[in-house]
Amino acid sequence: MLSWWRTLCALALLNIGLWLTVLHLGPVGGAHAELQLALSGVYVLVCAYRSVLPRVDLERLVVVDTRLSSIFLGRAAATVAEICFALQLGLLVHQLGLHAGMPWVQTAAWAIPAFMIVAQGFCWHSVLTLNHITQAIESSLWAAGFSWMAVLLGVIALGSSGWVEALAICGILGALAFVAYVVSVDVPMYWRRYQHGRARGQAYMRLDQGARDAWQRRVPSGNWAAWKADALWLTPYFSVGVWVSIAMVCVPGV
Repeated sequence: MLSWWRTLCALALLNIGLWLTVLHLGPVGGAHAELQLALSGVYVLVCAYRSVLPRVDLERLVVVDTRLSSIFLGRAAATVAEICFALQLGLLVHQLGLHAGMPWVQTAAWAIPAFMIVAQGFCWHSVLTLNHITQAIESSLWAAGFSWMAVLLGVIALGSSGWVEALAICGILGALAFVAYVVSVDVPMYWRRYQHGRARGQAYMRLDQGARDAWQRRVPSGNWAAWKADALWLTPYFSVGVWVSIAMVCVPGV
């Protein structure tokens, strides 16, 4: 458990260093790149905060028992960061659609973050009520957004060449890998937790009760068994997810 947490802390430092490197040395230029850089900066910073003070929202699990580990505070920060990441994805497809000369793809690209922004509402519902079923819906909406992204990138790949085609194909593979993970790991995990809660008579909270509970209650745990299942998504979230965010800064503008 301690080694995993130390790994997350090391990732936080590495990711901040990578973002600063891109800021000072990377091929950043144009309005698209500047916006990507700003959005990525928010995502990198919040992921660093959540790496150093990891938590599992519905179970109220924390590694470090401090007010900064508040479930409510962490979820609020994550909401901002995930919206920034979602906007990055939409902007990426918009950029590639612009390079490929496909105006309708540029417009359709903004449906990608729309899925993910709606998902935030379901996420908050699950965090406040302790109902895992809406957490499963949240993950499904992220999968839907990435599926739509894969479709648009497929259109771009078919109608372009060179680096635009290559990047679109890489994006398709990444998006489909994410969808496969969500469908095979995330959603089943939350569904099992929902069923387990129902079986033991889980009492769901009202939104106001849940807000107070999420702000105040923390369950410190250094037991790897308690973290193992969520570590499967937390680790790539704070590593691969951040690297993708930083990489999107380097996509050439027009």
